[in-house]
Amino acid sequence: MRGQETRERIMEAAIQVIAEETIEGLSTRKVSGIAEVNLAAIHYHHRSKEGMLIDLSRHILNNYVLPRIEPLIDQGKQPVEITRDLYAELLKLYSERPDIMVSLVYLWLHGMKNKRVREILINARADFYDRLERALGSSMSMRRASKVSHRLLSYMAGKIMEMAVDGEMPDEKEVDEMAKLLS
Repeated sequence: MRGQETRERIMEAAIQVIAEETIEGLSTRKVSGIAEVNLAAIHYHHRSKEGMLIDLSRHILNNYVLPRIEPLIDQGKQPVEITRDLYAELLKLYSERPDIMVSLVYLWLHGMKNKRVREILINARADFYDRLERALGSSMSMRRASKVSHRLLSYMAGKIMEMAVDGEMPDEKEVDEMAKLLS
C-alpha cells in the first residue's frame, strides 16, 4: 500500500511539472521535491526520467482518460450521441484537470523520441478506435464507421492541442455542431 501511495505521489508530481514546465523541465529531483519523496524512491519505482515518462503515459491513460471515455461507447447509442458524449467528456476532463490533458499532449509529442511512450499511446488509441468503430458500426456501415471514428478522434486530439495552446474552451453549441458534422 505504501509503495502504491509513493508511486501515485510521484506520478501526480510529474504531471504538475510537465504541465508547468514541459517534459524538458522535468527532472527526477524536481519530482522528488514536489512529491516529498527521496530521490531513491523515484529510481526504485521508475529507474530514470524516461522510465517515469513511460509509467506516466500508462498512468494518465488508465487513471484519467480511458475510465471516463470508454463507458461512453455504447452500441445502443446513435453516432451523434456517442460523438457528443465523448467530446463533452474530454472537454469536462480538460476543464477539471487541464494539467492531465497538457501532460498527455507533451507525452504524445515525446513519443517521437521515446519508442515505448509512442507504443503505449498508439496501442491505446488503436484499441479505442476498434471499440468506437464497432459501436458506430451498429448504426452505419463498417467502412463509414471506420472513417467516422478516425475523423472523430483526430478532431478531438487536435482540439485538445488547440486548447492546451490558447486555453479557450468551445461552447455547447460548437460541441453540438461538431457532433453532427463528424457523425
